Amino acid sequence: MADLMRIVSRDAFAQVLAEARARTQALDPSQWPLLRRIADQLELMARATARGRVPHEEDRARVDVGLIAAREFEQTDPEYADQLQELEYTFRRYPSLPPGPPVRRRGVLQVWSGRETWHKLVLEPGVPRTVGTAKADFVVEPHASGSPQFQILWDGVAAHVQAIDPHRITVGGQPGWYGELAHRGWMTAGAITFRFLVEDYTPPPGPVKPSDAARAALAELQPRSRAGTLYAIVDAARSDRALQLLEESVDAYASLYDGEQGRAYDDVAPYLVQLRGDSGLLQRLVDEGWGDAWGIYVESGRDFATVRRHFRQFLMVEAEGEAHRLFFRFYDPRVLHAFAATITPEQREQFLAGIDRIAFERPDTAALESLSG
Repeated sequence: MADLMRIVSRDAFAQVLAEARARTQALDPSQWPLLRRIADQLELMARATARGRVPHEEDRARVDVGLIAAREFEQTDPEYADQLQELEYTFRRYPSLPPGPPVRRRGVLQVWSGRETWHKLVLEPGVPRTVGTAKADFVVEPHASGSPQFQILWDGVAAHVQAIDPHRITVGGQPGWYGELAHRGWMTAGAITFRFLVEDYTPPPGPVKPSDAARAALAELQPRSRAGTLYAIVDAARSDRALQLLEESVDAYASLYDGEQGRAYDDVAPYLVQLRGDSGLLQRLVDEGWGDAWGIYVESGRDFATVRRHFRQFLMVEAEGEAHRLFFRFYDPRVLHAFAATITPEQREQFLAGIDRIAFERPDTAALESLSG
């Protein structure tokens, strides 16, 4: 099978399947029983995936064209052999293939427990990476006696995980030496839980038609993103889709809430995300969420931990005439618009310490508004 998969979506599967069927017919299955068997299995694949169908598990388990290809065509027709092997591999994993045209997505292994919750390892297709408590590509909760715990390889369809002796891993609840992760799969190594996600896996729930205001905002924000100085604070309480976009991104993000008590509010928490120049997350957030009060955009040259620590100070504030501190939803552009109109010089200095500018949508026109020092 080729080093990099051609079949990384359902549209790509249909294209490669059509090519393999044409090649099989050109070889004349009537003259060779083995080719007739291949042709029959390719026909099964075509029927099982026609008109948006997802093949049943028993149908996916019936195919063995990859084994035949490796035995009969690897030397004489390697391109045909690669097609057949890749078709069998992806047919068996067809439910994991995203719909739509082929896009070479990255994989994301995210720490989901312990002190380093939210940290991400971005996986390029075909590049193996090691994970452990020391001497690994991705070191999690390091200590002096630590070691690499497992290797993970994302091939564009599935992530393959193998324990590094003497460690063991648990993948999908099954302990062992190795396993396979699909989108939103879970695993543990030692005391740490990880989850696996695929970049930009889930399409929007409906057609996306960015407004003129959204296009203008994106044009202004993108240069900062490319420079590595743009953050967003996204309000998960406003939209399940907003949180889904963060999860299915290569960009670093974390809840502004801390500790186990904070984890109880994961579904509705405000999240700080550092927007990468090589990611499409900024465009997706603006195209889909501008005008719906999904959050605010922060320009700062400070690092992620510093920016997060700064904004955590303002989650609860004291208000005149109130006995208890109140939640301050400054990450809601409607709230920030009202705050910007009444902010005192002292409040401005405190709120914008280390921050170049905060950009957000106006509640009335959705035009971009700014708050700066």
